[in-house]
Amino acid sequence: MAMLALTRNHRQTRTWLQDKLWGDRGPAQAAASLRQSLTTLRTLLNSETEVLSADRTWIWLERNHVDFDHLAPGCQGEILRGFDLREEGFNDWLRQTRSEFEMRALRWGLAEPPSQPDRRWYVHLSMSPTADEGLSEIGECLVEKIIEALSIIGLPVVIGAERDCGPVRATDLVTRVRILRMGSTGSLSLSVTDGFGSLKWQVRREIAPKRWYEIRNVQYEIVHLLQDFAIRIEAKSLKGAQWSAHANRCQALLGMLVPGSMMPRDIIGCGEAALAAEETGLSHALLGIGHLLQLNDRKGHLAPDSHQVMECFRTAMRLSPENGLTLAMAGHSYGFLLHDLERNLALTKEAVRLLPGHGACWIFYAIALTYCGKANEAVRAARTAVSLCRGTVAQAFALAIEQFANLMAGQIRRAIQSGEVSLEHILFRPTIMDLMTGYALLGETSKGRDKLNALITREPDLSIDMLRSSEYPIVNPAHRELTLHAARTLGLK
Repeated sequence: MAMLALTRNHRQTRTWLQDKLWGDRGPAQAAASLRQSLTTLRTLLNSETEVLSADRTWIWLERNHVDFDHLAPGCQGEILRGFDLREEGFNDWLRQTRSEFEMRALRWGLAEPPSQPDRRWYVHLSMSPTADEGLSEIGECLVEKIIEALSIIGLPVVIGAERDCGPVRATDLVTRVRILRMGSTGSLSLSVTDGFGSLKWQVRREIAPKRWYEIRNVQYEIVHLLQDFAIRIEAKSLKGAQWSAHANRCQALLGMLVPGSMMPRDIIGCGEAALAAEETGLSHALLGIGHLLQLNDRKGHLAPDSHQVMECFRTAMRLSPENGLTLAMAGHSYGFLLHDLERNLALTKEAVRLLPGHGACWIFYAIALTYCGKANEAVRAARTAVSLCRGTVAQAFALAIEQFANLMAGQIRRAIQSGEVSLEHILFRPTIMDLMTGYALLGETSKGRDKLNALITREPDLSIDMLRSSEYPIVNPAHRELTLHAARTLGLK
């Protein structure tokens, strides 16, 4: 109860709680202990209302029935003084929590917390009363994935039908999942309406209820398309309003997924504004990504030093240890900035384990594999990223990473094909550089020089010595050698 009360949004995943409270036991025993604890707590609470709720993924305290006073003015003493458990995971969490609350106490009263956007995201499953158990399970699984996908990017999700959570406001958005059987096939649809019932977005796919592998792929596709829509609509709501944590996070995320669509300094500004409104791990990670993109754009003299950048990601992981997107971005920072390839691979691998249907996590995992020289695995991961990102704003970015992986795997023509398609939609320096390298390796000198000239236009001081320097943002040594060989072949001095 204490861990949920002291966690932002008062909800945690089952696996996180099991790890912190019963980490010395096996997964099955830890899960059983958690179930027993929930039963005991519900018995002790003995309330007519559901104070403690759970599903297959999350456990949370119902904010409609519980009052929280995290840090009242004038509070004294240590958070959870006297708590002493043998489990080291809990003690680590307790030390971090005490440190964070101490820092908040020092800042308390300096400014009123900014108001949040007047919008909630409802998620509701519409099932026919005669629906069979198989269809119900498919619908419930999709709802769980939707809730997770919206929560990952920091949106305020209301679980359950809107009639159970008070009246829907005009600014709220209602996501409805509908599933119907039509003979031997089925129809899975998702719609988003506003508080007036006006349709804002919808998608529909046919499914074969008995083919679970295809159903899972359809679920991932629908969830990713919805998340893409959510990012775009929240980013649109920014309109210069610096108080909106959600809008600023989504705007920064959009800038990351579509390289060249925003200046790195604007992504940094959105990250800082999101932090000013609400401190979350994702906001810290997006701020750090803004600084990394600034370095990657060869404007490193404007960015803070590596220690400051890495501090953004360390804070992000401390605040959101179970957020796969945060772990993916943090992992990338270890590889790109510190060249700690082992940590990079471990964090991005954990990210895709936590979010197997999230294209951005697979993008960063593919980059990590390529950095480590695991080219064939990287190609497979990049293809997964492209598949998951198909039809979304992140598709061009995924194609750019597929180009990188194919180039390092020796599949030059495939690399060029992916890179050219990507370059039609985004202007990304690494994509131009890898196209230059690919054309040079194939002996297509004219096309290679065109790409080299495009690089020189962006970086007038580009030279062989600059490419050879460890300061130039190329992580994989083999990648650097390929680039140097191509640049020399094309006449760069």
